[in-house]
Amino acid sequence: MSVIASPPQERGKVTAAVIARHYSTTAPTIYKWAREGMIPSIRFQSTIRFDFEAVRSAIEGGAR
Repeated sequence: MSVIASPPQERGKVTAAVIARHYSTTAPTIYKWAREGMIPSIRFQSTIRFDFEAVRSAIEGGAR
């Protein structure tokens, strides 16, 4: 996985597309990771958002 610095607007509660773009993968992969408990997600009725810093910690923390 390629890790790049994120622009400030990508921090906070973001969509799967933002996370996917940051980690050079696809939104369906991000949703799969969330379903499997690999990364944290936040559900608001039918909408799913991700805390950028929590996801980064889960992904990069697990790689160490």
